[in-house]
Amino acid sequence: MRTGASGGPPRTPDPALRASPRPKLFRTVLRLHAVATVCAVVLALLQSPSSAAGDPAGLAPAPVDFVVLVDESGSLSDSDVAAERAAASLLALGEVSDDSRAAVLGFGSVTGRGQTPVDTVCPLTRLDTVGREQLSSCTAKLHRRSEREGNGTDFPAALAQALSVLAGGADGTPKVVFLLTDGRLDVSASPAYGGNASSRNVNGRRALADKVAQARAQKVQIWPLGFGSGVDRSQLAELAAGGYRSRCADIPSARPTARVTSDSSDVASVLLAAFAGARCARTTPSRTVENVTSGADLKVTIPSVATDGSLEVVKPDADAVAVTYYDPRGRKVPPHGSAYGSSFERVGQSGPVEALRIRNPYPGTWRVHVQVLDGAAAQRITATAIWQGLLRSYILVDPPTPQPGQRVTARVTLQTRKGVVLTEEDQLAGIHVAVRLTGRGFATRTVALADDGRGPDNRAHDGEFSARITVPKTATGALTFVGVMAGEGIAGDQRPYVTEAVAAAPRLTAAIVLDDHEVNPGGTATGRLELRNSDSAAHRLRLAWVDGTADKDLTVRPQALTVRPGAVTRVPLGLAFGENARPGAVPGRLELRDQASGRLVAQSFVTVEVVPPATFLERNATSVGAGSALVLALLTVLALRRQDRRRARDTSDIQLILYRDDAELSRLRAPARAGAEFGFTLRPVAGGSHRLLLDSSAGRSRVRRSADGGLAIRLADGTRVPLPRGGRSPVADGLLLGFADHRPAARSRGAARTAGRVQDRRSGSADRLRQARDGAPKASRPTLTARRPYDDDF
Repeated sequence: MRTGASGGPPRTPDPALRASPRPKLFRTVLRLHAVATVCAVVLALLQSPSSAAGDPAGLAPAPVDFVVLVDESGSLSDSDVAAERAAASLLALGEVSDDSRAAVLGFGSVTGRGQTPVDTVCPLTRLDTVGREQLSSCTAKLHRRSEREGNGTDFPAALAQALSVLAGGADGTPKVVFLLTDGRLDVSASPAYGGNASSRNVNGRRALADKVAQARAQKVQIWPLGFGSGVDRSQLAELAAGGYRSRCADIPSARPTARVTSDSSDVASVLLAAFAGARCARTTPSRTVENVTSGADLKVTIPSVATDGSLEVVKPDADAVAVTYYDPRGRKVPPHGSAYGSSFERVGQSGPVEALRIRNPYPGTWRVHVQVLDGAAAQRITATAIWQGLLRSYILVDPPTPQPGQRVTARVTLQTRKGVVLTEEDQLAGIHVAVRLTGRGFATRTVALADDGRGPDNRAHDGEFSARITVPKTATGALTFVGVMAGEGIAGDQRPYVTEAVAAAPRLTAAIVLDDHEVNPGGTATGRLELRNSDSAAHRLRLAWVDGTADKDLTVRPQALTVRPGAVTRVPLGLAFGENARPGAVPGRLELRDQASGRLVAQSFVTVEVVPPATFLERNATSVGAGSALVLALLTVLALRRQDRRRARDTSDIQLILYRDDAELSRLRAPARAGAEFGFTLRPVAGGSHRLLLDSSAGRSRVRRSADGGLAIRLADGTRVPLPRGGRSPVADGLLLGFADHRPAARSRGAARTAGRVQDRRSGSADRLRQARDGAPKASRPTLTARRPYDDDF
């Protein structure tokens, strides 16, 4: 069971409640409740599992070599050129591999002597940190050509130069050309294409077709991007279709396609989406804010399947805009270095495009905060995320050494570089997995795998894809099974499973079964090995954990075992985790091999979840909950009874009345929130009369309620005077004191009952003794001389 809790600061009491006096016991209850809450939160945090973040090497984005061809013809406007510069920089900064290489070439045409059709604006440069900054700067040399420079549109020359630049790359590295243009092929003023203007464009189209064929032969993709109203869409479509298609071109977004936008303002985002498709990556929808004059937030999403990504920000005036990045949990991320399990590198801050490259990005919605400096012009700012999910595939086949014509089960799991098995539906959405079987004596076979819990698939959406495939009867010798994955933005390795076709079924067979899939640190996940040895000789076997993320905290038992001739046996299996095993999923593969021959006897994918041990509260949740509820109820009852007693003694609703004979001389209302008593004094006034006045001095007279519903008066000289309800009592020569009680009737009856119960408990025993002594019951009379805590200082 996973544990976790969330909490917050204690709530501030309502001001009205804060103003009213609380009994000490009631305040104590509240404090105990607050302490209990804080303790529960602390315990939960102490028990919450820590995240394990291992990042094994060997699974990094594949490099790509690309050239950006930028139209510099005379039809461009200044804003078009600025957009082209930003787009070219965007590709260089957004690339996720340090081993990729890029070049930027500007092109026009040759109409006279001393002109060149293509300018090498940025030579082929490796896109490490230094190279990215260089490319971000050198794109500033892109410009609109004048007539003296040759301002036509020579596509064939531009493509020929790009193919020449890419010719020296490694055979396995994808090669891509991106073509940015606002028009169409126009070499009508270029003598190199013929003696007259009418034939030159025809010859130019033929030359372009030859170069497209050469691109396909050199395995170079062509991605054209046109903007404006002068674009020849059909010509750009022919360029895209004629070039090479990558291995992930079966994914719609990765198929070379001509893209056209109405104007240059969207060139950067459209080109970035094309770039993502070309390198089997993806972009999330761009966010654009127009006319930013102060601050703005742009939010872009990186999905959970992404392992590498980059946040791209286009800001026309770099000196006027400051950019800050926040991860999906609201944490500000550093421009360089590692934090929160991710690695960061920020480049291009000084240019119109900047990027934050992220390795192992936290999934969710990222916030890009932009701040336009005071006095700067309004800005149009765009943010885009480009990302790729790099997955490692693991494949096993059962039985591991099949016979020709035998039907086998192939299973494939997908993991990130951190060893996380993809099991969530949103992670697996759009990912297609297949197994490809090759070998001698038959044509290649490819079968789609499913994770739907049907047929050979054990459980739906557990990250294990399965299918049955029949080994051809004509198969001889080695067999190779390869797991193949395809999906939007997904790339991965293709690990082969190599075995051989055998003429007869093996005489030693086994199955690996794991019963426990959760274990505490220091615990053991148990299972069994089911073995059948039909051979006449004993076999020595070794069991090992392979292709997993576990470390020294995992021990496999047994590591070695011997199976007797003719034995059918079951051997206990255990995966023992150390006390320091980190919580989290531990995926891997168990292999059972014959030590003598090295033959694989059995194998199985295994994922064990290491969970923290249950806390005392979790183990005794029912008992602790019931006990806590009972204690809280008792404390609440005690607090309420204490509050009732306080209310029964409250004198706030008392009004004293002073008489001489039957004439009323003065009235005095108790102060608001008077509490258990209030003080007063008798002050003589002119004419021989007296007045009642509130008094808080040490020598005052004091008033309290008595148990019979009347009042108890203690005069300044120490004399105690009972004042019955509805009656009057002498307090000085010729002066009588009475009172009016303005407390609501219901409260008065309740208070009287409460006070009566208190008084009865204290005087009941003495009354019964007196009644027994006198031989007859007597009505109890209130007394003000009884000593009790309430009256200790009265």
